Amino acid sequence: MHPPNAKAARGIPGLKFQLGRILFALDDGRLAELHIPGLGGQNSGPTNQFNRKKLSSKYIWSILDAPESEGWNGEYCTEERGPMNCIAGIKDEPNDSGNIRSLTRRRKGTKAQQDYLSLGTSRSRLVKASEEYRFPDNWINTSFRLRLVQAGVSFFIITEAGLIFEYLYTESVWLWLRHDHSTPMRGALGNYNGSVFFVDVYGTLLIRERSNNELAWINCTAMRKGRQIIGGPPWDGMSGKLKVTAEDALFFVSKGGRLLQFSVALRKFKWKDCRNPPETKLACIIDQEVFRENIVFVVGRNGRLYQYNKVTELWHEHHQSQHLVLSRLPGTAMRPSFFSLTGSLFMLSEDGGLVEYHWNAWNGWNWVEHGTPSKDVTLVAPPSPCIKGNQLFLIGSDGNIYLRYMDQLIWRWKNCGFPQNGDGDTRDQTEMGANDRMQEVCMDNDPTANLDINLENPNDLNRKCDPKVAPTRPIPFSEDSVIFELRDG
Repeated sequence: MHPPNAKAARGIPGLKFQLGRILFALDDGRLAELHIPGLGGQNSGPTNQFNRKKLSSKYIWSILDAPESEGWNGEYCTEERGPMNCIAGIKDEPNDSGNIRSLTRRRKGTKAQQDYLSLGTSRSRLVKASEEYRFPDNWINTSFRLRLVQAGVSFFIITEAGLIFEYLYTESVWLWLRHDHSTPMRGALGNYNGSVFFVDVYGTLLIRERSNNELAWINCTAMRKGRQIIGGPPWDGMSGKLKVTAEDALFFVSKGGRLLQFSVALRKFKWKDCRNPPETKLACIIDQEVFRENIVFVVGRNGRLYQYNKVTELWHEHHQSQHLVLSRLPGTAMRPSFFSLTGSLFMLSEDGGLVEYHWNAWNGWNWVEHGTPSKDVTLVAPPSPCIKGNQLFLIGSDGNIYLRYMDQLIWRWKNCGFPQNGDGDTRDQTEMGANDRMQEVCMDNDPTANLDINLENPNDLNRKCDPKVAPTRPIPFSEDSVIFELRDG
């Protein structure tokens, strides 16, 4: 027995409100009341006016709206957000006119806000799709090849051969620093307090950190309950929100498709198995606590969006139309500031289009399909980090960079091209279209094979090159700059 189009949170008992009325928590943070007709519901307060002899044995469900907040009401009465957040659940910034946005959420009646799968054919189809999906051989390398360590100062790159290089600014000089390890690396999965997390070709999670002016490696997979992993969080936190707390942890995806929590606070390393949604194994993490504190958004191997609440330890599936299948690539959170809950998650669809999952206080959650820059161009790499609160860079199948930005409340595409002897050629496609008329500087039949050579001989002008942009996930380097990899490495 459960509410229509909803699931009760597992492991949380109901609360008897009064005779004939019981409250239950739902896995999306809302509340549901099981009550006798005419006695309870959202518009009915406590009452003592009832006759026990005339009480009906029939019970019905009513779903109660709960305030949207950090952690989906897990921990929203915080000192940072203020006592009013306990009442409203939302604390948005004032808009340009100085007025506070309306906090009244439009009532949707009994309309389902999320989809819940029945235990019939739909679940069987999703489980089958999850089991059949196979990751490309270079999935980790293209998704986690680059990692920022310190803005404007240092970032890491993993070569095709599994070598680790750090580009570092020290003593007024930029230099390449090589970090050696006995096994080749596949990707850089995280950065916490100056320590960088890597995964090698065997799925081992390793930490590279400084200890007493010396560089050291720590094998995390060898620790108790450690697992082999294939992915981690795409970004390392939100600007203005980074601080060390006693609950700090990084989340990773295991080879078996489970979500793993690795506690890092105070160097008390500890693994925790957060399992996976009942319908599917996990493919990748879309966002960890940038869009919502305490919430990890993930995509299943069936191409659907889920969330994990690390406070309540509950899984929840978000509403998604049947025709929309998400790619198994990391995403990006776009949130104007730490004090605003309004924002979006940006992902790619399986067919190479840009997809937005937007939340605001008035309409709640809504899907927006942005499509592609043009009919003959698809998007081939995860979105860049959010720039200035309303801009994203994306990599097209033609090797060009495309900017998706909002201009006077209208989303627009701009073709930023690719590097050409240092000259930029950006064209707004709302005015000029998507035809690419730029000429390539040079080509390489095997563009990824020369990365190691390029790093060792960066001034070799005779090497072959392809200046178009490779489908490698870009990373931020400062507040207004993004790093891309070219096809020639």
